[in-house]
Amino acid sequence: MPSDAADKPLGLFFDQTNKVLLATFSGVFTLQVTIDLDTAARALAARHGSFAVILDFTKVTELAIALRDWPQFATNRRAIRGTRRIMVAPPTDMFTPLRLHGPHHSRAGEDTDVVTTRAEAYRQLGLRSPAFEPVTPS
Repeated sequence: MPSDAADKPLGLFFDQTNKVLLATFSGVFTLQVTIDLDTAARALAARHGSFAVILDFTKVTELAIALRDWPQFATNRRAIRGTRRIMVAPPTDMFTPLRLHGPHHSRAGEDTDVVTTRAEAYRQLGLRSPAFEPVTPS
């Protein structure tokens, strides 16, 4: 992945062989980032069909989404509904909302797991040598 990906609030990478989208977040995680993710995911789904998603929050420094906006992030705007999703969230207090989000949505019929490393996410999806390429906006 390009080195400048860490400097962007949202980095998008797609493995066409395994049909997996990797979304990396850094800095302040805002509602606008979720909107940008949804827009890009919709475009990818139109081109490639359904795919699994890894949402990597490892480099996030602040979750700046109000509690009232979590449903929009979680459900209302999600183009990745009905797909296998894995959130990567370090085991710190800041990411407690993410760790609570996963089990809540799995009870609602949504398949979201929360793990602490990207390697764990790869293992859960059975990825051995993923070949992620940067997604260029269309």
